[in-house]
Amino acid sequence: MEHESHHHHHPHGTGVRWLDVTLAVAAAIVSLVSLWLGLHSAHSMEKLVAANSYPYLELMRSTSTMPSEEKKSFRRMVSYEMQNNGVGPARIEWVQFFFKGQPVADLSALGQACCAGAGGNFNGMNMRGGVDDSLVRPGGSLVMFSWPEPDESNPRFDALHRQMKDITYSACYCSVFDECYVRKASGGKPQPVEQCTAPGVTFQPRTVQQG
Repeated sequence: MEHESHHHHHPHGTGVRWLDVTLAVAAAIVSLVSLWLGLHSAHSMEKLVAANSYPYLELMRSTSTMPSEEKKSFRRMVSYEMQNNGVGPARIEWVQFFFKGQPVADLSALGQACCAGAGGNFNGMNMRGGVDDSLVRPGGSLVMFSWPEPDESNPRFDALHRQMKDITYSACYCSVFDECYVRKASGGKPQPVEQCTAPGVTFQPRTVQQG
């Protein structure tokens, strides 16, 4: 019986040992450099995609309104909103409001903390009701609550407007790629966090009927 013989082809060396070793080392270096460049390129692309979807939330408050055609003078205003000045949408995970450093859960609690003895009511206030999971598009804003100065005197409005300097708030929000940040009204850049773990007391811009 005849057996077929199979010949395996191997790269031929030059016959010069030092040259063969040099070529092998060079090939290994080229492979490692190519691998590094590939990984670096992928990482750069990830950073580019993240940069192109980066939300930048700013915490705003307004104490007065601009004159209008109907009303020629400035009028007082109580307004709190979040503006997204980034390039990607911001998903609001939670908001926390403080009056003189103490957290409040809603507008009823805020009114109780700041204005319990003032009397009056929240008539005329525009409130959102809830902010969790709200999406703020790039260039957009989310007004949590606003209260233009009432035409008739309202002691609660006066007390709240007078004490706006004692109200601070913070928010935690995420990008579409779940990169999360905490922003505080005290200033500074948004701080990256692993996730938006809610604090003990979060804020919702609504009133709650007191029982």
